[in-house]
Amino acid sequence: NVEQKGQLISKAIDIINNGLSASLNMEVGGQLARQLASLYEYMGRRLIKANIENNPAILMEVSDLLGEIHSAWIEIKPKNQ
Repeated sequence: NVEQKGQLISKAIDIINNGLSASLNMEVGGQLARQLASLYEYMGRRLIKANIENNPAILMEVSDLLGEIHSAWIEIKPKNQ
């Protein structure tokens, strides 16, 4: 379903751009925030390419990257929470 695929990829791009990327504080986050911003920008570009080329491998690449970020947040979460 091409229409649904496009809508879901657009939703993922919106989450990355208007959620993850928009939440970065460049002043406080320093180099880490800049690196995450670059990664989020890369993921957005890759999702657009995946949509245009109908390439599920690119979708998996972005999914894996998001999974790695999620795992990192789990690791740095204070243990008492």
